[in-house]
Amino acid sequence: MLSYRHAFHAGNHADVLKHSILSRIILYLVQKEKPFSYIETHAGAGLYHLDGEWAKKTGEASSGIIKLLNTPAIPELFNPYLEICRSLFADEHQYPGSPEIARALSRNDDQLTLIELHSSEIEILRENFSGDPRIHLHNRDGFSGLTALTPPNPRRGVALIDPSYEMANDYKKVVDTLLSVHTRWPAGMLVLWYPILGRRIEEVFQLKKALTESGIPGILNAEVLLNEPESSPETEEGTAGFGLAGSGMIIIQPPWTLFDELKIMLPFLSETLCNDGKGSWKTEWLTKA
Repeated sequence: MLSYRHAFHAGNHADVLKHSILSRIILYLVQKEKPFSYIETHAGAGLYHLDGEWAKKTGEASSGIIKLLNTPAIPELFNPYLEICRSLFADEHQYPGSPEIARALSRNDDQLTLIELHSSEIEILRENFSGDPRIHLHNRDGFSGLTALTPPNPRRGVALIDPSYEMANDYKKVVDTLLSVHTRWPAGMLVLWYPILGRRIEEVFQLKKALTESGIPGILNAEVLLNEPESSPETEEGTAGFGLAGSGMIIIQPPWTLFDELKIMLPFLSETLCNDGKGSWKTEWLTKA
């Protein structure tokens, strides 16, 4: 299946969580002079028009990034991410996907590898990111592509795995991919995004269980839940739609600063993005460093 298009959901609460955490990881990497590699398995189009037909159809950005941009008092940890969003929103009413977050925060000698299988999305990705010598585009399966392309050069860096989870076996695929890539690239930070959906609670439980029992040290988990997960029919655009109760991030070998940063970021997001202000959050170590 390749029906999922992220443009329907660009800038929603899951994007805000994913991209704000990703920005903190990349900013940690740029503190050292040595270049780093960034790899993304499901890059999508990389940039999204919030006034486009697809984004307007769901209106999810209004309760995500637009709501955040209109919040008066925001912790400073969000500023680098929000500066990118404000610039694109003001100029062309666009929202940055993960590739644009990485491009904006990286330096001239860093290397970005973007993988996208969808035939239409890869063409838009090429239009948005062509001409930058730091960026390498691959039209292939993200799971097998990440394994084949690791370890990268330079070896210092981070990989983001963020599939659409259209298929139930994607949850097992992400575990298999993480384990394989960690073996090939033990120095790399590996970041996994996952949705929280009522019909997929068991899959998320098994995903976490497998990683907890993997023997890999230093696995951090962060979640923001905006409402109680309830089973709902899948939308025509994919699973990460109106039934999305929240989302989470799993980080293997996270920056040592991230755990404390999350204790500021997550409660703010759960309170700000939840309609009744009663969202919940958690951050925990699945395995100790």
